[in-house]
Amino acid sequence: MKTQFAQNRAARWMAHVQQWRESGLGKTRYCRENGLALSTFRYWITKSRPSSGGESAAIPALVALPFTFASKAPSIGLMVSNRY
Repeated sequence: MKTQFAQNRAARWMAHVQQWRESGLGKTRYCRENGLALSTFRYWITKSRPSSGGESAAIPALVALPFTFASKAPSIGLMVSNRY
């Protein structure tokens, strides 16, 4: 759970990312005009993109797989210290 401070910080940066996208300015110029650190701004741009994992990831689901009985199941042997 995020603290109120962290939520406010994230909201402020996401607002800057949205304003930048709407401004048509380059990242460097937007940061210079708004007194932002370019490296931090880039971090929040990356955070604003949909991710392949995390909270927005798809919920795992069970999938039925076909099952057939074999006439003779294969077997393997494992030898540990000269014993099976």
